[in-house]
Amino acid sequence: MNQDSLKFSALETAHIVPVLGCKNHIAVARHLHSLGTTHAYRALGGMLSSCLLVNVDCNQNTSSYAHNEVWMHSRSGMETVAGNRSSYIAKNNAWDIVDFFVLLTVYNSSAANTQKLEVRVVINSVGQASPRTVKEFGKFVLSLWGLWNNHALYFKGVEDYLLDSLPGVVCSKRIRCLNYSVDNTDWQHTFNPGQFSASAVSHDLELQMCQIQPRDIDVIQKLNVIDYDPEYLELCCPASACIRRSSDAAPVSWVVCHADYQIGALLTVDQYRSRGLAKYILHRLGDQMIAQFAAKIALLYDDCAINSAFKLQMVTELTNTNTQRLFERFGFKPVDNVSWAECKFDLPKHQREQSIAYSKL
Repeated sequence: MNQDSLKFSALETAHIVPVLGCKNHIAVARHLHSLGTTHAYRALGGMLSSCLLVNVDCNQNTSSYAHNEVWMHSRSGMETVAGNRSSYIAKNNAWDIVDFFVLLTVYNSSAANTQKLEVRVVINSVGQASPRTVKEFGKFVLSLWGLWNNHALYFKGVEDYLLDSLPGVVCSKRIRCLNYSVDNTDWQHTFNPGQFSASAVSHDLELQMCQIQPRDIDVIQKLNVIDYDPEYLELCCPASACIRRSSDAAPVSWVVCHADYQIGALLTVDQYRSRGLAKYILHRLGDQMIAQFAAKIALLYDDCAINSAFKLQMVTELTNTNTQRLFERFGFKPVDNVSWAECKFDLPKHQREQSIAYSKL
């Protein structure tokens, strides 16, 4: 990605820096991996799945689906740095001057008959953001909203305290979720349901294990709590697990891996619950994602020992206690409260003008 291909080039200021070039995207990915927080892994997963790392093995071409950009906010102004400022930070290993990273994804939505802008954020610390960083993040978001012509922004897996801190934020749709995490080494020692056997879970039906297909999307949209776009679900099909009836191929239990490598959207239709179906698809997809994530992470490093640790994550609605108990049986621990939200901002005229002026600095 070069400067000319940036959709949000007007965001750039002395403090707001676009990440340009594959080498710099790889440098950011390595830093996020070493940071090791759950929100760092969400953004890292987004970078790996979006093919931003074009020199890393990327079998799935999502270029026709989405436009992706990575931005970072620096604590010190970089107006004196000539050329690619992300290269300056990467070459000098100057990550300590970065407050936060933001991954932006634009994709076409046939359901809304428009484009949607997804926002994912990583605070560059192992704890919560400082008040100053929270304030700067708010300014960044308002600038982004102004550049997006005041259309809704879609926050995906953003920590609640950050979302709640945004000035004038109004969420027309907000799903509060609990994020779970487990180290890949611990996953290997958790409960294993064994080989899937249709006869073991159902005496009256023939069931088969497979992946979600595009023809299943209407059913999934209707039954899941979060209103996913069909284009988004279609992208998730290759990273999914599903059990369906053999008689009519109808899906009865499914789970997907989101664009940021979080496992979610786990659901079993009512008449097939309490048969253990969810544990089979969860275990199958978890193993699949660990293998894929580990393979891609390994390509970021020359030393294989560096990539041995990473976190598998799952997300579910805060009210979904049944799924939470299942996650905990697999060794997952709750780590943070996050939201999937569609947001606009109700601001006085002078604050809107300030946000527009900030984006032009």
